[in-house]
Amino acid sequence: MLFENIISISENKREFLVKYFHVGGILVYIFVFIALYIKAENPISGWTISDWLINYSDGGFKRRGLLGDILFYIQDVSGLRLQYQILIFQILTLSGILYGTFLYLKRYKIDIFYMCIMASPYILSFPALTVRNAGRREVILILIVLWYSLAKKSRFNDGVLWFIYIIFLFIHELGFFFLPFIIWINYSKWHKINLMYVLSIIVAAFTSIGIIYFLGGNVNGGESLSILKNRGVVFQRENIFDMEYFFDFHFVLQHKLSFLVHGIELFVTIFQIGFYIYLFKRKSFYAYIWCNIICVLWVIPLFYLGIDWMRWNYIYCTLLFIVFTSLLSTNESNNILFNNNFIKSSYLIFSVIFYLLVVLHLQHDLMIEWAKSFFS
Repeated sequence: MLFENIISISENKREFLVKYFHVGGILVYIFVFIALYIKAENPISGWTISDWLINYSDGGFKRRGLLGDILFYIQDVSGLRLQYQILIFQILTLSGILYGTFLYLKRYKIDIFYMCIMASPYILSFPALTVRNAGRREVILILIVLWYSLAKKSRFNDGVLWFIYIIFLFIHELGFFFLPFIIWINYSKWHKINLMYVLSIIVAAFTSIGIIYFLGGNVNGGESLSILKNRGVVFQRENIFDMEYFFDFHFVLQHKLSFLVHGIELFVTIFQIGFYIYLFKRKSFYAYIWCNIICVLWVIPLFYLGIDWMRWNYIYCTLLFIVFTSLLSTNESNNILFNNNFIKSSYLIFSVIFYLLVVLHLQHDLMIEWAKSFFS
């Protein structure tokens, strides 16, 4: 049958395929950096900037305020404007994610199906598809887990992961809802559960969140916008300091089809990666299922607390991809090495169609609007 054809790529074409993949990824991220620069120059819509600037200077200790105070200090010492500090952080972090992800192509035995998953709209392509949400602080968490996946297996690196993850919770508390991925990546590196390590990081995470919840003030203590104005940042609309923090169930009902599609997209991505594991790494399949059940149950409260479901999908899918990659066979040579997996064209056709639908959905819910007009 047409869709059951096995895709075979000769060795010389494999090299060109990976080279073009590198070039395409770099060009896409250059576009993202240009878009972020434009937003830094004219922060009319401040979602890519404002949440970096939550600080302790307005009202004292609060959630997410640590990084803002650090940026204030850097501005006081160097005179570098806050927008450009954030832009530098965004470029360095996203570049680190791109570079680390490309290292996977050399460190592990790969195939075209794996590269297709890597290019997913909820993994490598996400910042380009929704620049409005590109470079938010979750990229720090992704970079932390990506670094650990590439780092040498050692107790020292375990300690570094523990420390920077707990610090990240004071930069963005959403990291708490992805704690199972921290444990999972540690398990995938050691191939066993380090009970004392797991207990220590769980206790530290709960303690940190408890401190933030019970002792932390509001994100906006009433003077944040004026403090930022004095420091050269003026938002005209859409910034985190003007947003009221409650779950707007009416908004969800109003856009219920869009939120439903976000949920479907998350589970389809989990299925797509799981299907790869079922086909080629079947010994890890049941562990993959159980770990995803734990991760989904742990992250569900975040989907209730915040309506940025596309961002939660991005974090979940990217962290899942990192853990999934650790299951692949390592490449001991210095050259890029393809495995011997038989890839059927149907796998790629399904992925491409799914990705196109996700892209339409992320771009102002065009898919949903089209469906409404088609069936009305």
